[in-house]
Amino acid sequence: MIRTKGLSTRFMVSGIVVLSVLITVVISLITSYRSEKDSLIKMSFQMNSMYTGKIAATVNELFIAEKASMKAHAEYIARHWTQPEMDELTAYIQHSNAMFNTIIIIDKNGIMQSLSPEMSPPLKGKKITTPGTLQALKERMPLVSEPYISAANALIVLVSNPVYDANGEYLGFIGGTIRLHESNLLNAVLGSQQNAVAGNGSYSYVVSATGALLYHPDKDRIGEHILSNPLFSDLAAGRSGEKRITNSRGVDMLASYSYIKELGWGIVSQTPTSIVLKDAKRPMVHIATYVISIMLVILLAIYWVIGRMSQPLAKLAQYASLLSTTKSLHADVPRIHSWNSEANALHRAFVMAVSRIRMQLDHLSLEAQTDALTGLNNRRTMDKYIGTWLAREIPFTIMLLDLDHFKQVNDNYGHEKGDEVLKFLAANMRALFEGNHICCRYGGEEFVVLLPETSEDEAVRRANKLRRFMAETNSPVGRPVTLSIGLARYPDSAQDAEALFRSADEALYRAKHLGRNRIESASSAVVVS
Repeated sequence: MIRTKGLSTRFMVSGIVVLSVLITVVISLITSYRSEKDSLIKMSFQMNSMYTGKIAATVNELFIAEKASMKAHAEYIARHWTQPEMDELTAYIQHSNAMFNTIIIIDKNGIMQSLSPEMSPPLKGKKITTPGTLQALKERMPLVSEPYISAANALIVLVSNPVYDANGEYLGFIGGTIRLHESNLLNAVLGSQQNAVAGNGSYSYVVSATGALLYHPDKDRIGEHILSNPLFSDLAAGRSGEKRITNSRGVDMLASYSYIKELGWGIVSQTPTSIVLKDAKRPMVHIATYVISIMLVILLAIYWVIGRMSQPLAKLAQYASLLSTTKSLHADVPRIHSWNSEANALHRAFVMAVSRIRMQLDHLSLEAQTDALTGLNNRRTMDKYIGTWLAREIPFTIMLLDLDHFKQVNDNYGHEKGDEVLKFLAANMRALFEGNHICCRYGGEEFVVLLPETSEDEAVRRANKLRRFMAETNSPVGRPVTLSIGLARYPDSAQDAEALFRSADEALYRAKHLGRNRIESASSAVVVS
């Protein structure tokens, strides 16, 4: 029997197909990796730049507003310098300003005239010789200090304004302190990116004009000087930009930075380069996986079933090309009927992948709408409801709740117990209010309940039910923790969200001022325990 020489047509065609695909894959992978790497690095710089620019502008405007506010307070206090209500004025300024942890008034001799809240041990009447105080007394002009250790042994930044009487005589200054290790409006603004980038190694920090860290996700580093950081020289010169650097921990970073003109500070947002490069490699793996699958299908179906095999793959490929659109994530994966196991496995993989993506999006959507500690709606969700109701002119009542003496709970029992008290209140809010009532955590120990289509009398009744329950029930600290509540109603009390909140806040302040554990409304209707 004569054996034929050479290769079979099947082998040659299969070999040509395989070789062509392999060459294409290698070239595509190399090109894709380079393009993806450059694109991701550029995107990382752009996203970080957008963030730092936005936060820098926000902080800049925030301090401009706070300086103007502090100047107005200084002019008012100058007319009441020796009057007994100075302590009440100081307390009012502190309660109405979320920016500052403490408001202080110091005379020209450095003696503490008033402060809110009072410290332990008391500082009123004591001579204060901290660097920020000495700087304010020396310069006698509006200023934002460098970070220093306060008389209460806390790392702070002091925003101060001099106080002059009607004859131009220097009396002293009023100042607001920002405790860098504690919660306040500044830290809330600066820390707004952390949840968005959690898990990928990105983080942001703020550096002062002298190179001291004012904000950092690692609180132990706040106050540390980073003069050797390669970005500091640009920020010190008032420049913004982006660079690939090696940080003080030896990590290769893609950093974007913005200069805060009003303060001379700089904000830096950076992402590990390794994370970006790792993301650039993922398309290579996907491309290789898909191409190998397609190669197997083609080789098995090269003679006869190529058309039949390509049909289900074409459906999945068309669906895959639409995965970047929102509509595709809600559309079902197209059904296929194929006897080919690879096509069916690929279909199952698509179904599983899309299911996971939907679950992750639902989870992210829930996290974006709720407060992580209490499970109540967060402020963003609250604003959406208010905006919708205002646009539709739906009457509603807003209930602003604040736990009385909550700072003492944290001080006496610790912040973990304080968190349990917050969750205890949240659970009772859910239990005592109807399903159409929107329960939210506004911030700290402040909560909000929105009651659509609810009269003020009905809102007062429900508020009093919650207030009485809290006053008569032991909390997680073993004793009741009472509530003060302020009410306002749209459209009776105000015509817009800002004015409505202001009315509810003023009612809450009256409830606090009149003894706590009570309810005040914008219309002066009062319910007392």
